Amino acid sequence: MFGFGKNKFLGIDIGNSSIKIVEIKIGNNKPVLSNYAWIALPAGSAEMQKELSEEMLAKYLKRILGMGKFKSKAAYVSMPAFGGLITLIEFPQMSKEDLDQAIKFEAHKYIPTSLDDIALSWEILDKKSHSSVKNKDSEVPADNAALKEEKLQVLLVAAPKSRVRRYEKIAKEAGLDLNLIEIESFSLLRSLVGNDTGNFLIIDIGFRACNIILVEKGVIKVNRNIDAGGRDITKIIAHSLNVDEERAEKLKISGDQAFSKETDMKITTLDTIIDEARRVLHAYYKNDGENKIDGIILSGGTAGMDGIEEYFSTALKIRTIVGDPLGRIDHDPKLQSRLKKIGPKLSVCIGLALKGAEDYLKK
Repeated sequence: MFGFGKNKFLGIDIGNSSIKIVEIKIGNNKPVLSNYAWIALPAGSAEMQKELSEEMLAKYLKRILGMGKFKSKAAYVSMPAFGGLITLIEFPQMSKEDLDQAIKFEAHKYIPTSLDDIALSWEILDKKSHSSVKNKDSEVPADNAALKEEKLQVLLVAAPKSRVRRYEKIAKEAGLDLNLIEIESFSLLRSLVGNDTGNFLIIDIGFRACNIILVEKGVIKVNRNIDAGGRDITKIIAHSLNVDEERAEKLKISGDQAFSKETDMKITTLDTIIDEARRVLHAYYKNDGENKIDGIILSGGTAGMDGIEEYFSTALKIRTIVGDPLGRIDHDPKLQSRLKKIGPKLSVCIGLALKGAEDYLKK
């Protein structure tokens, strides 16, 4: 237990356009940022990541590990949210054996393929009481006397075994000890919400897709993914300002051109994301979403756009902030200004490395 690098943990986010790594160590019984790096993937891979083999991804992963001089081999790797399933299901009270069978039966409604090809896991979250009065013909809400029927809330997580094996092979070929493969939604929850007990909507705008996560008291209640991301916004800026995409990407983050009145630019991708966020809130809270949510947390590289917080806050009428994944770990104060700019890009890998740190501190 005192071996070299045993108290250091790697969070590895293999994205569509880059691989990002964070290393967290334990210092004074606290998680401390010890290293971070990222490397761009080859042109074209963002459009067709499947063409990048496990061998090629392992090659780039080994390169960044070597260049960054990372000490740890303990790897915690993310899986894109659109590659898995996270859903909340309610069941009546039943034995564990019956629940196991019921979950597998219910999973067929959400998974259109054989469960033999799917890695399934689930967690019983809590019990919900539903009050009702029964008569011979119907069941109606109770006013006075009530029969309380307790329901089990189960969080179901599923992913194709082929995708799991893909990440296992990448880690092995890169010479890493794979401790965990986790759908990135849980990593985002850990780094951006942590132990906060409020209700939040995390909106992580990745390069290719956007992940919208409704969190209540630290539990994922809704997870929605849409095919809209930073690359689409870059293309809109490039077209509107008549510049190439490389220049547009820099303008997206460095200035306020995207939201300035002078350009009168319509960022339709952001409006698509906002519309989907509104649908998530309405479906879960009906017409009371604004009052139930404590705040919206933005993440991903696009969260660095100047003025994006105000744009979301105005459209959804909910306080919006850019998430700070570094707020839950110690780091060198000299790096604060630099880390503040790139922090939202590292939310997933920080959350992954934090998993290793938290498990270590519980021992």
